[in-house]
Formats: sequence, C-alpha cells, structure tokens
Amino acid sequence: MSINLVQAVNSAVSENIAEQLSQQFGISAQIIRQVAARIVPGLVASLMERATLAPGSQSVYSVVMQPETDAHIVDQFSRLIATTGGLKQLESSGHALAALATGRRIDALTDTVSAETGVPTQATSALAGIVAALLFGIMKRHFLLAQWSAPQLPRLLRDQVFEINASMSNAVASSIGVGNTEGFTSCITTRLDAVASVLADRDVSDGAAAVAPEPVAKTAVQAAPAARTAQPSAPTLRPPARKPAPKRSNKWVWLLFALLAAVLAAVYYRGFTQGGTINLSAAPATQPVERAAQPASSAAPLDAQPADAAPAPASAAAPASDVTAAAQPASAPAASTADWKDAQLAFNVNQAGVPKIQATVGTEAEKTQLLDALSLRFGKGYTANVSVIRETRPATWLARLKDFTPLMAVPGAEAKLSGSKVELSGTAADARLGWIDRLKGSLGGLFQVSSFDVDSAVAHATQSFREAMKTLLATDTPCSGDKLTKVLDLQVINFPRSSAQVPEGAYATLGETAQLLKSCAAKGSMVSLEVAGYSDSQGTAPAKLEVSKERAQAVRGFLVRAGVPPQSLTAAGYGDANPVADNETASGRFANRRIEFVVAKH
Repeated sequence: MSINLVQAVNSAVSENIAEQLSQQFGISAQIIRQVAARIVPGLVASLMERATLAPGSQSVYSVVMQPETDAHIVDQFSRLIATTGGLKQLESSGHALAALATGRRIDALTDTVSAETGVPTQATSALAGIVAALLFGIMKRHFLLAQWSAPQLPRLLRDQVFEINASMSNAVASSIGVGNTEGFTSCITTRLDAVASVLADRDVSDGAAAVAPEPVAKTAVQAAPAARTAQPSAPTLRPPARKPAPKRSNKWVWLLFALLAAVLAAVYYRGFTQGGTINLSAAPATQPVERAAQPASSAAPLDAQPADAAPAPASAAAPASDVTAAAQPASAPAASTADWKDAQLAFNVNQAGVPKIQATVGTEAEKTQLLDALSLRFGKGYTANVSVIRETRPATWLARLKDFTPLMAVPGAEAKLSGSKVELSGTAADARLGWIDRLKGSLGGLFQVSSFDVDSAVAHATQSFREAMKTLLATDTPCSGDKLTKVLDLQVINFPRSSAQVPEGAYATLGETAQLLKSCAAKGSMVSLEVAGYSDSQGTAPAKLEVSKERAQAVRGFLVRAGVPPQSLTAAGYGDANPVADNETASGRFANRRIEFVVAKH
C-alpha cells in the first residue's frame, strides 16, 4: 500500500481551504493552489535526496514520527488556519520539520517558487511552512495506518518518482541542489532501492539478534530470559520427536560477574581505607572526575591548599553537586560552592529554523553531553559556543534538554536557561503559540518558566526610578554625582528599532530628570554629566556606533530644551561596547540598548 504524496497534499489544499488562505494572505485562491503545487514536489524531492543514505533515511523517518508531527492535520486543517495564531504555528512547525528532515534550509526553494509565481517571498515562505506541515502529517498518518517502519521510507519515496518527474520544474530542482528534474528522477530509484535493502537487512539482523536461534515458534515461557529457560518445558508447538537445541555455555557470563564483583570490592575497599563514603547509586554515568578534584576552596588555587590536605581520590564516584568530604580526607575542609554560578544555556533561532546556542557548563563531560544531544537532534544544522568554567554548578537543565529541543527549531524563538529559571522571548513568548504552558506542563514545576515582555520591563524600570527619585529628593544633602547617576540610570528610554527619536513613553521620566538637574544647578551644586549611548550587538559596527551616538545626543537635546544648563551635559556613543547582559535573548539586548549618565571627567 503506497500513496502519492504530491497529490495527497494538493487534495488537502482544496478549493475551500484555498479560499480560507486567500482571505488570510490577500492572494487569490487559484494562485495559492499553484504555489502549493510547486512547493510540494520540491519538498518531496529534497526528502528523496536525503534518504539515499541510510542515516539520512533514518533521520527523515524520525522527523516524520516525532510527536510534533500532527497525523490528524488534514482533518483539523480548516480549523487550524482559521486564526492568525494557528497559521503562524503551522508555518513555524512546518519550517522546523522541513529543516530537520531535509538537513537544509528551504529558503532557496521558496525564493524560486516566488520567482516562478510572482507571489511575494514572505507569503511564499509562509505557505511553504504550511504545506510542509501538511506533508509530514500526511506521511505520519500513512506510516501509522500501514504500520510501517524506517525500511519502508525509501520505498515510499521511490514510488514518488513518476509524480516528481511530471510536476517538478527544473528551476525548483536546481534550487534544492539535485540538478535538473529528468537527471534526478532517472537515477534516484536505484539509490533509494539500495538504501531500502540496507535498512531491511539491518532490520532483519536486529530482529534476529533479539530472539533465540530457534527456527520454530516460541511459547511465552520459551521467550523469557535465559535464567527462566534453564528449566526446559514441553512446548506445545514443537513436534514431539524433535530433540531440544543444545544449551549454550554461560561460563563467560559468570566470568563477567566475577570481574565486576572484584572491581566493586576494590572500589569499596579504597573508599573505606580513605575514611569516606562511596555513593555508587547516585553517580551519573557521564559524571566526570574533575569535580571531585576541585580544591578545598573554589577561590583558592591548587598550590594554596594546606600541606596536610591530600588530593581527592581519582575514583571518587560522588555526584558533581556533592563535592563534600565524601571525596576528600576527613581533615580537609568541605569544598565551598556558595560563590559558584549557575550553568546557563541561551539560544535564538533564525527564520530558517537553525538555532544558535551559547552555554556555560562546569565540566568537559557536560559540554560533550550537550553537543552530542544537539548533534543527535539537529545534525549539522546548528551553531554552538559552549564554555567550560569549573566554578559552575551542575547543569540541571541538561537532563531535560529534550523538553527544549523542539523549541530550538521554531523560527524566531529565544530562550535563556539559568539554573532552574527559564525565560522565553521572541516567538517563544507568544502566548498564542502556547510554549509557556507547554513547558510548564512538561517540566512539572522543576523550573520557573516566564516570558520577557518589553512593556512590563519598561513599567518596572519606571517604577524603580521614581521610587529612587523620591528617596533622593527627600534628603537635603547637596547633589552628589555618584548618587545622582545611580538614580538616573534606573530609567529606561526604549528607542524604536534603528531610531534615534526619543519615544513618547520616556517624556515623563526625562522631564523628571530635567527637573532634578535644574534643582541641583539652582542649589549651586550643578553636576557635569556625560550622556552615554549604547546599542546591542545587532548590525554593523559603524551603524551601531552611529545610532548610539545619535540617541545620546537626542537625550541631551531633550534635557537642554527642558531647561538643563547645556554646559553641564555632553553626549557620546559607544556602540555595543561594555554589554551588561548577553545579546542572545530579547531581554539581554533590551538591557544593552541603554542610556547611561556618567560623571564627566575634567
């Protein structure tokens, strides 16, 4: 039983569905169906190319069968596209699935279809994501109904050759990197048949290794582990005259148990002779030795330990979070982790669904575990910068990484994990997409999940500024540069993107700043200040420097027009220098786009 994937998707984008999409995109229903009909062959052909190698075929199958793929999407399609939020979720999900399955961005495909149909690129890209979500949902439903596994995927894709040859343009074929349509379809069948055979043989060998080498059917008792089959029973399905198969020797099993017992005995003996305790059950398999070898004080160098403090045993098996006397002699002081920082993970996802990851962990083993997990999920479709800093607490989020990797494929999603705190921003913070509730549910209260909202951040900063202002004005002491700048730096001037015009939302707080500075001047304690502008890391260096300078000048101009003596203020821009937060999340960039008041140097 097979299925024509191109026709199945085209049928799902019916006239009624196309009319619904037409209202959402402002494009005629006929054009929408034409765009879909050109995108689907390109997507299917990309999957065919990826599946010509066994690892690629298995990757495609894994993406098709993952929980994020909706097998009932065709039945629910009309409801899903009825709202803008539903459309965006379909678009994001489809782009993420396509990027994972094909191992490449589909931007080139959408650009080509846009050029062929005359539909704007943005609309074509959105439709491509929706079509991709449909395609993978249809494939998953077919696999579930047919009860197929990975070896059947290349055969299903091989059955699409005739349709691809008839419906895919040469321009689309070139955009996905397979040359021209005729050349691609003429050789792809043989390649898919070859990988299907490889997967089938692997599946058979795996199945043979999982059962005993009896050529006849087994009863439930015969299929039990070796410990239970040591007492042979009379099988009802075996001919009475047949002799039982000879027993295999289990000597190697007992030798292995003896070896393990010797190792455990040695470990326990060493633990007791060192005067500590050994916690074997609590030690994770990937736990490195470096933690146990940490000096007695995290702030002291190794050569500053007391002379009588022997190093921790190399075989210590205590967990990383338990750097205690269990791994040290009784005379050595317990290791202090009070000043250690939380392990952090920050990521943002570009519009092609490719994540960029920044992380800080405490051990090389944690770094390896993180990179292995990312490679397993994304292949080469990600970038990562992972730092190892010894004075870092164990990465509690590492064990729950599978809850976050789906979000790492959502275009525009951003998140920052610090210890047990999770902050979402970008599309991840869009309540309509449901990621906040989804993570709260899957994490089960183990993490504090919140989202970053610019308006709330500005409101909170304004409240803090006004409270500090009241405290400052309540004293009769002369204006002090340090006290003044600490208060003024609490306000937030949230400039629009690439703009140097003071936003109306900052008029009130800047007006209060002007009144304070004029009051200081009237008291004869005028303070000379520099208005320093900073940007986040986005953009070119000259542009960042220029916009930060213009914003500083705009604030100075506002204050001077409000009556502050012009000779008391100067302005300077510093681009993205001296960041106060990371630039990987919206909250970090928000903090870095700032105006600071600094006591001017004479």
